[in-house]
Amino acid sequence: MSYLNQQFDALLKYWPDEDKNIRTLRTNSFDQFNTIGFPTRRWEEWQFTDFSKFIKKQFRLSWADDLPNIPKSIPGLIPDLNFILIINGHYQSQLSALPDGVRVSTHLEDFNTDENIYTYGSSQNPFQVLNTAMMNSGVPIHIESNQIIEKPIQIIYLMTNLSEPLMNHPRFHYHIGENSQATIVEHYIGLSDQPYFVNSVSHATIGNNASFNHVRIQEETESASHIASTHYQLETDAQLNATHFSWGGELFRHDIQITFNGNGGDATLNGLCLTENHQHHDQHVTVDHQHDGCNSHQLFKYILGDKSSGVFNGKVIVRENTKQTDADQSNKNLLLSPDALMNANPQLEIYSEDVKCAHGSTTGQIDSEALFYMRSRGLTQRKATELIISGFAEEITKSITNENISDYINEKINQWLRSSNNDD
Repeated sequence: MSYLNQQFDALLKYWPDEDKNIRTLRTNSFDQFNTIGFPTRRWEEWQFTDFSKFIKKQFRLSWADDLPNIPKSIPGLIPDLNFILIINGHYQSQLSALPDGVRVSTHLEDFNTDENIYTYGSSQNPFQVLNTAMMNSGVPIHIESNQIIEKPIQIIYLMTNLSEPLMNHPRFHYHIGENSQATIVEHYIGLSDQPYFVNSVSHATIGNNASFNHVRIQEETESASHIASTHYQLETDAQLNATHFSWGGELFRHDIQITFNGNGGDATLNGLCLTENHQHHDQHVTVDHQHDGCNSHQLFKYILGDKSSGVFNGKVIVRENTKQTDADQSNKNLLLSPDALMNANPQLEIYSEDVKCAHGSTTGQIDSEALFYMRSRGLTQRKATELIISGFAEEITKSITNENISDYINEKINQWLRSSNNDD
């Protein structure tokens, strides 16, 4: 991992006047990462995914010279949304548009306000530790209290025109003030055949009686590796509606954590993964019920083709002495090929009696009777298959209430279906 040491030293030289507290945070985190290293298959929570490529392949950080000309047409831009644009790790403030009641701050300001955000949950995740050490992009976003932000905010994180393998470590913090409502689309797009590595961390603090809609879209190129950590902290009576989509990247690992910090919180978390060829998508979810009267609902679906593989590990924890917890977790997987592989492990840890909890997982192929019925009505094998898969995915996509976002997602799913290797 000598290239990481070289790049870390270069980062410190690139920002010689950085605040000493941030510098200490970086160096302590990098020392911690060097102690634990990248995960191996011997680690229980990481056993189904091979991360050796990060040792064998060398990536360098993106510098100012890696900012290409701004494209006239911004890829992935969804109509009628506010947006923030970041290209190859470089924030384009002059092109970004934000409404009243929303502001972008620096990481230094965020750190001085609450330094715990930068170490939250990092003890179990070496990639998050690496992000803290080498964070070189991303922004904190603040929604002021008592604000209803009607138009969603889209963050476009674009990797394009790469001349050699690059890596970026973006950091996003979402502060949703009490009694406020906001929707943020966190959108990663790749347009390069060069291998690259995105290692992102996102942290959302949802204030008392606030409502946060979060849509996360990962559509990197198949040459990319995308590692992510997303944390949601819900205060009293806070509401979360999060939907995560992924269909890009050769390697994708996403750790998601929801923590209820007050009574009466409600969280809905849905996800859809589309994989083909040799893609591997691995998601681990932990929902921690620490307070009374909180509800959580999870539904994750995978559609796997060719020789692709997936992992879903979901854990719900209900702490001792909590009351009136309602939690359900479901994972459903559709295999389009006999060579596709899925590993699923839903878990419940319940330490209280006043609970209502359920979990389950199913994995199977396309229903042959449904396929026969549709073909008997004159549909081709491909069209019948597409309709069945679309129906399977619809349970996730229908949770998107904004029409423009929903149209974008559905068109991308249709494109994926049209390009998949189904027989006519």
